[in-house]
Amino acid sequence: MPNNNRYEISEALQMPLPLTKEEAMQETLTQEESAARRFPILPSNANVTVIPIIPGITLFGYIRFLNASPVETRVDIYANGRMVAADLRYQHFTEYMKLFPGWYRIAIYRAGTTTNPLTVLRLQVQSGGIYTVAVTGLADAISTLTIEDSHRYLSPNRAYIRFVQLSPTAPAMDVYWDDRMVLSDLRYEEISRYLTTAPGSHNLKLRETDTGKILVEHPKVNLKGGKAYTVYVVGSRADRAGLQVLIPLEGVTYLDFGK
Repeated sequence: MPNNNRYEISEALQMPLPLTKEEAMQETLTQEESAARRFPILPSNANVTVIPIIPGITLFGYIRFLNASPVETRVDIYANGRMVAADLRYQHFTEYMKLFPGWYRIAIYRAGTTTNPLTVLRLQVQSGGIYTVAVTGLADAISTLTIEDSHRYLSPNRAYIRFVQLSPTAPAMDVYWDDRMVLSDLRYEEISRYLTTAPGSHNLKLRETDTGKILVEHPKVNLKGGKAYTVYVVGSRADRAGLQVLIPLEGVTYLDFGK
């Protein structure tokens, strides 16, 4: 259907329309069921398939995906039966995608396959929510971790940083920021709160909790004021590359909710 107005419409979104909770809990969702999705407009019984996204009025959130599994180096991701990410490589993120509040059935497949998903996530998206869904784990134990955020005020005089541990083989670790311990005993799939710090260059060390051994050191983490970042710990101690960190700018910094 052509878009003859100035608003973005649901048909243009990469993410599909949401499911009911009952549909999301199904073991499978066929392409026919996905194609037949209708968005209920209450209190009437009418259903529509095209929804204008009006800044400040239409409710929506954002989602992106990260492949953090050191064994599944390429994955395809389907939401409600629609492919939303193809051949997502290890340590890569998708862009953020708009989506409507509601339930989503997110299936992770080995790239190029459409049977026997590695794992399936049922996710309820809230209006104004910002989500990073990380694919993690080792062979026969692939899982997802949903890292949530929300729109908030960020002082231009401070930078914001948090830590997420996504390495299934890493020991418990302590986080040192400019040689001062700021978090202790960070474990697999744990998500820290945001910490505030001065903008500029900082030294990051991750030390094994039990021994104090340095697991990862990043001598120059450059942060800008008024922006939020997450340190994602990825990798495997069994690999030659060992543990690594990804430090992207988080969507709370720049995503537009039209308010």
